[in-house]
Amino acid sequence: MAKKKRGRKASKKTKIIRKKTAKEGLVRSTKRKINLVLKNLILFAVLSFISFCLYTFLNNELFRNLFSLLAMIFGFVGLAFLIVLLALLILRLMRK
Repeated sequence: MAKKKRGRKASKKTKIIRKKTAKEGLVRSTKRKINLVLKNLILFAVLSFISFCLYTFLNNELFRNLFSLLAMIFGFVGLAFLIVLLALLILRLMRK
């Protein structure tokens, strides 16, 4: 059997061109982000300090171990927020 030839359709597909206002994956340092990180950094620094003070003043072995562990956890989370804050400040300085 012979194949039938199909004619080309006259319809053209229109392409929509969108201009991207921001690049994908771009991290911006805004005041809102910096304020949020700063609040969390202060919160975890205070919690770590309170836990450390309770660790030093209590004599019960269970509470000493508990507050020691809490002080270390809050300290590491606070350190993470400090690193994020420094990264955001460096991004802000490089943008200018």
